[in-house]
Parts: sequence; structure tokens; C-alpha cells
Amino acid sequence: MFTETYKRSAGLVAQISGSIHSLVLTGRQYEASPWEKRMMATAMGLALTNGAMAQGGTAAALEGVQETIITIVQVIFSIILVIGLIRVVMKFVNGAPDALSSLGWLVGGVILWFGFQFFKDDLVGTVGGEGGVR
Repeated sequence: MFTETYKRSAGLVAQISGSIHSLVLTGRQYEASPWEKRMMATAMGLALTNGAMAQGGTAAALEGVQETIITIVQVIFSIILVIGLIRVVMKFVNGAPDALSSLGWLVGGVILWFGFQFFKDDLVGTVGGEGGVR
């Protein structure tokens, strides 16, 4: 794929080089088409505004990533705790001998969940820099 693209771009460069060479030999100036003028104006505009917008765009993108990760972790915790609660209740209803062990694991999961909620702001502040995600 890259070889084909390279061959096409090399052919295009050779064609452009030949055109410029013939223009130089005849003493004429190159007249850019309206499409080429628009592309050059767009490239110049992007080059000039890229540095000014880089910091704000990066911070906003990182904030969005942090919010997404925290939401995903919260949903996964919630699903696991609900499944665990259902399994513990079923073990108690069926009289399974390991029901108390399962209840202990569920309590541990709930403690872990509340610990995550309690320390979430500290974690985000540490990872996210100044403001973090609230």
C-alpha cells in the first residue's frame, strides 16, 4: 500500500518538476489554479493557528478521556456489584454452603467501590494536573 502511494507521489513530483522546468525554460510564470490557491491558503491558515490552539485542544481532549475512563470504570463496578449481589442472594436462597464466603467477597467489592468513589478526586487531580475532572 505504501509502495503504491510512494510510486504515485514520485510520479506526481516528477510531472510537477517537468512542468516547472519547461516553464523556466520558456520564461513564463506559473499560474496557480483556484483549487491550488485555496489549498495553499488553508495550509497557511492551519500552520499559523496550530500553535495557538494546541494547548487548549489538548487539555480539552485529555479531560474528555478522563471523564470517559472514570465513567467506564464506574459502570464496570456497578455491573459487577449487581451480578455479585444476585449471586449471593441466590446462594442464600438455595442454602449453598459457601454463601457466607460469597457475602464476604461482595462486602469487599462494595468497600472497594466506595474507596474508589472517595479517592477518585485525588486520583484525577494527581493524573490530570491542576483542575482534573470533577
